[in-house]
Amino acid sequence: MTCSKEVASGNRACTMRPAREVCPWPDFCLLRSRQIQRTLGMKAGIRSRSSSAPVLRHQRAMQTHRRFWLTVLFAVFTLVGGRADAADPVARYSLTSGWATFGLALPQGAAKSGLQVGTLPTQTDVKVRWPDGSIRFAIVSARIVNDGAYPVSASSAAPSGTVAMRTPAATVTFTIGEKTYAAALPSKRTEFWLNGPLVSESRAVVVPGDHPFLRVIFDVRSYAGGGDRVDVTVENCLDLDGADQVTYDVAIAIGDQRVFQRSRVTHKYLARWHQTFLTNALALSAVTPDLTPFNAAHAIPAFMETVAAPRRTLDGKGASGTGFDILAFGDLAVPMNAHSGRPELAPYPDWTAQYLVHKTAPARAHVLRHGELAGSWGVHVRNPDGTLPQIDQPGKGYYWLDPRWKDPGNMSGGFTGPRGHLENRAEQGDLAHQPSLAYVPYLLTGDHFFADETAFWANFCLIGSFASEGNRYGPQGLLVGNEVRGIGWGLRNLGDAAAYLPDGTSLKMYLTKMAWNNLVWLDKYATTFDSGPVQTLFPNRRPEDENGAYRPYMWISLWEQSYLAWAVDHVMQHGQVGSIDFGRAGSAIRNRIARLQLNLFTNPEWPKQHDRQAPYLLAAGKKADPSSRSVVYFQRFSEMATATFSVPNAARPDFVRPFEGYYGPEARLLLMICERLGDPGATKSLALLMSDVEAGVRMTDDLNNRSGWAIAAAPKL
Repeated sequence: MTCSKEVASGNRACTMRPAREVCPWPDFCLLRSRQIQRTLGMKAGIRSRSSSAPVLRHQRAMQTHRRFWLTVLFAVFTLVGGRADAADPVARYSLTSGWATFGLALPQGAAKSGLQVGTLPTQTDVKVRWPDGSIRFAIVSARIVNDGAYPVSASSAAPSGTVAMRTPAATVTFTIGEKTYAAALPSKRTEFWLNGPLVSESRAVVVPGDHPFLRVIFDVRSYAGGGDRVDVTVENCLDLDGADQVTYDVAIAIGDQRVFQRSRVTHKYLARWHQTFLTNALALSAVTPDLTPFNAAHAIPAFMETVAAPRRTLDGKGASGTGFDILAFGDLAVPMNAHSGRPELAPYPDWTAQYLVHKTAPARAHVLRHGELAGSWGVHVRNPDGTLPQIDQPGKGYYWLDPRWKDPGNMSGGFTGPRGHLENRAEQGDLAHQPSLAYVPYLLTGDHFFADETAFWANFCLIGSFASEGNRYGPQGLLVGNEVRGIGWGLRNLGDAAAYLPDGTSLKMYLTKMAWNNLVWLDKYATTFDSGPVQTLFPNRRPEDENGAYRPYMWISLWEQSYLAWAVDHVMQHGQVGSIDFGRAGSAIRNRIARLQLNLFTNPEWPKQHDRQAPYLLAAGKKADPSSRSVVYFQRFSEMATATFSVPNAARPDFVRPFEGYYGPEARLLLMICERLGDPGATKSLALLMSDVEAGVRMTDDLNNRSGWAIAAAPKL
């Protein structure tokens, strides 16, 4: 039997489960068989041929990674039972009593139609499907009676019916000067996010009174049997003449109870905030996710089991000094373009990695709150009709966020961008230093707010990039005009949004096309740019080129390029997204960057001191004229080494760095790519890196503390 109903950019469906397949997670099944062979070999007394101390120390360090992946593989095979009987679990969640609604990412083939929590009636709202029609991402809902660990299994049995849409008496009132502006939840709502027999969620966008640019979004989630969750989002994001910052008092009432109130709120242009309220004593389940299927689907990377577990709090002022309330910045650095490392600048923030490993309630609250505070930044732009501006639309090719610039030849007829008062917008985003804040919360919860926030930040990567020819290339949406790390983190946010925002929307297709444009361009660049046998990339991007102390050399930053190589590799692993296979482009740029790092460990002409294998900068060539972009590239690694470590003098070079506390984590990511590719010397180089100790700090210690960089090393296929 088959039943299907399209629902708001996604769909809910139920079909009879397939009897049996070869393996729903073929990559991990293959990995598990190989790991078992290796494990049996180790038990039989098979040892490494090398007895060098660094390699033995690396073997001990890597036991953590092996144990992690064996745990993952064992869990996968426990879930699928070594065969693809769809009745076997695809995940195991810990749930307390109450209504549970959560997001679940699955590898291709794990579930075709729907999902079931234990033996409980379960609603599945499918948002994204794989090319074979199986579930890639869904929002799962069930009423949990008893606390416990519950299997989540593929299922076709779904209760019938639809929860009636309810309309709690919810009102948001703004007082601006002597005037009030009220937005009340309407009874008529047509945009559904969830729709089924256990829960419905619908949206209404309301203009408060006659206010010209403030908007209130109500997302109302109604559960069977009574009880509602009311999400309120207040936006100042419209591309309208006269839109500006505004100061107001705000109160939210549910029924006759005032549930939220703030005074003298200065709401900057292009920012938004979010609050959630429960009605009728609604009890929600505390959800502890199983990340195994997320890792198997390559939606979220796995992290080392040993990462730190600091206690997180939402009290106090946070690292930003602004606190954790609406329109604040919590533990994020302000301004965003400030230099130096910080917890949010890893592939995913340190606090996100720590939650994904340890799964404590305070850590979860910290992750979700920073997903909400992503709305505080001035990157959120909507067209007057509520859609997001798309640079591939007529007249939008040169749309961007800086009114100081006009395109060459005035092709756009002057500045094209938000028409409001950009001088009063919220704190600006910065592509090179942007974190990923909302994507993981979206996958964990399935919440509509986080989906929107993921989309806003992906679109910011486009409209926040210099729009000129030679940079963004207008409507092509290329990120190449940014700092190299900005290309990387921009591509990460684009690729994640493209892969997991709901199917069937023009926005998803647009972001997919833009991510693909960048992968293709980067591969072409990597295969055509000639810098000689040393194979350096991205010249003329460092301020040191014009600094007298570092002339006449042209400098590159390999640690910045590691951001890009990792992001390309990560987006490629998303695979098929709509009609585009991300895995078909990107390998050339990824491999060229990664192999340059490998050469700093293996090339006989490069120094073997550890503080010279991941330096701050590399001298890639000479410039006769510092103001010129013309470079004579070094043809040998020995030439590059001599130049790199000659400033200000060979006795005290500026750019040496220990691995720990500096660029060891970035070098590790590149060496891990080389190891997966099977490159000679990669495994030994990783061993040397991971066995390093500097001032009593081990490389593992550094990774544990800088947890967002502690991505687990996957076994080679």
